[in-house]
Amino acid sequence: MGDGTTGPGRPRDPDLTPRVLAAALDVYARTGWAAFTLDAVARQARVGKAALYRRWPTKDHLLFDAIEAHTQPLVATDTGSLHGDTRALASALLEHFLYPAGWVTLRIEVDASTEPATFARFHEKIVAMHRDGAERMVQRAIDRGELPSGIHTRSFTEALYGAVLMHALSMTQDQREQARHEVAEHVTPIVDFVLAASMTRAALPD
Repeated sequence: MGDGTTGPGRPRDPDLTPRVLAAALDVYARTGWAAFTLDAVARQARVGKAALYRRWPTKDHLLFDAIEAHTQPLVATDTGSLHGDTRALASALLEHFLYPAGWVTLRIEVDASTEPATFARFHEKIVAMHRDGAERMVQRAIDRGELPSGIHTRSFTEALYGAVLMHALSMTQDQREQARHEVAEHVTPIVDFVLAASMTRAALPD
């Protein structure tokens, strides 16, 4: 593991790790796997290659850590209510897609179609982090009596994520810039629709 130094006798850089992880996402989002190198990330992050290589010996390790650090906030919110949790998750997800680094998860799926062995663990990590968080969110709602125990968690998650993603895809770059300041306005109709549809489906007989 690296100590964050940039050279002999120089002080540690406390911002090295978050700066490198952010740079890794940005480089990968722009270039894809073929051009994603530790040297390119070092240049983007403005850090010495030696410090970066000590901490992340391969680009696989670096991208995996970057994905984990960037994705975690999308699944960590517990507001105390299903509506609040869903709105928080949808807001975080939309914000995720309003910045270039947010498209990393989609680019990984594209690259995985041609190099499945290389990207298997990245795919599994992304799916698990999102799926597990959504499942915990739904389980909290069941425990509070807001949802029936028979709710189909996977369909709920796919409906929410799919709606947010399509909304982001439909925007122009200018609209994305504006949406960064109006996230709540954008996700509210999506959340209301998904929750209403889920409640209706849950009420139907099997």
